[in-house]
Amino acid sequence: MGHHSSVHEAPSEALAIDPVVWPADASAVVSFLTSHEWPFHGASRLSADAAAAVRVATGDVASFWIRDGDQAVGLIRLMDLDDVDDGSPMFDLRLATTHRGRGIGRYAVDWLTTHFFTTYPDLHRIEATTRADNAAMQAVFARCGYRHEGTLVEAWKNADHSRSDCLVYAILRREFAARQR
Repeated sequence: MGHHSSVHEAPSEALAIDPVVWPADASAVVSFLTSHEWPFHGASRLSADAAAAVRVATGDVASFWIRDGDQAVGLIRLMDLDDVDDGSPMFDLRLATTHRGRGIGRYAVDWLTTHFFTTYPDLHRIEATTRADNAAMQAVFARCGYRHEGTLVEAWKNADHSRSDCLVYAILRREFAARQR
């Protein structure tokens, strides 16, 4: 997560989630993905070509901006949407370097969990994975009601071709509903 001061700025009241509009937002997506380091993703730095190849708006992927006022501070990709009736869709969450540690991850995961379960009435569960050393994302999952289901040993391929363990988390519709009471 990088180094932060000991006092974190809380998420702004101006946080909002807006759909990525394709192809109008294509250059903004590439700019966002190439402007930040992604230490817990497969590649920590993306070239413009690699960023342009990230699937953002296809039949089974829907993407959303996380905005703080008029500034894009994050990108959410909901994936495997063709699996909602009988499988487990997944998501990719990326926060701008300077906005990590502010509670935006929790805001985003709460939003996307609600979005998935309200948009897809037949959806039974949502799965998520993170690298074993991503303590911040593990804390977000715990605070948002996701359960640690297991560890996939050396399943995460890093940019340097080393391997890391991958932690699997999930939340069931009934667990989500119980949290809404």
